[in-house]
Amino acid sequence: MEYFWYVIAAFGAGVGTGLAGLSAATVMVPILIVLCPSFQGDYGAYQATAIALASDILGSAVTTSVYAKNKRIDLKHGWVMLVCIVALSTVGSYAAYLAGNVVLGGFTLILTFCIGIRFLVKPDTSKPDADSSNMHLSWKEIAISLFFGLTIGFGTGFVGIGGGMMMLVVFTAFLGYDLKTAVGTSTFIMTFTALIGFISHAMIHPAIVLERWNVLIVCIVTATAASLISARFANRVKNKTVGRVTGVILTALGAAMIYLNYFR
Repeated sequence: MEYFWYVIAAFGAGVGTGLAGLSAATVMVPILIVLCPSFQGDYGAYQATAIALASDILGSAVTTSVYAKNKRIDLKHGWVMLVCIVALSTVGSYAAYLAGNVVLGGFTLILTFCIGIRFLVKPDTSKPDADSSNMHLSWKEIAISLFFGLTIGFGTGFVGIGGGMMMLVVFTAFLGYDLKTAVGTSTFIMTFTALIGFISHAMIHPAIVLERWNVLIVCIVTATAASLISARFANRVKNKTVGRVTGVILTALGAAMIYLNYFR
């Protein structure tokens, strides 16, 4: 029965990545730690975040390729974020190992629900009057990129997220990207940060690879396929459609996981 939930978790994670650039952990970690008994031990949440990071690597890569073909990647405003996120992700991984299940599990459940509500309230996060054609970062954009880049970088390692949702908010709300360009850019960055985060998790806790290799294979293959399909869909429909679909999925998932974890 656990393999069924592995597939469901990975499929949902892939859809979230392809549609809105969400990290696999947003969907995968809550399902694994709530519905799979083997992930309810002392380091179950830590292993679940590592598997989510591994799934993010190829899932983000294939998503990036689809958005790149549609000219939806823009790093001229995102390079500062990339550097900061990479620098802090390893620190976050070690902090996550010390934190354990209580912090990681509860955080990801609540985060999933809140992100879903945000998409339902505002499905299209882009600014219609934004100008992203300027080749140079202003001092304000640099300050924003530094602050959020360092914060997201730590979160990448700590919660097992590639930082996709938070990057999406920063790119659209503060740097003026339209939704699809923000998704393409964030998944490009996530490809590298997820790789670094997974390697850090695996080095700190080698049992992830030695004992969970079967789960890794199932989740990586499923998430990658789902990411590819959903990314192609997202590039053919309007931003609001993508936002609404993502909001419905995450709100329903977050509410269900919170209920099962705290009120069952």
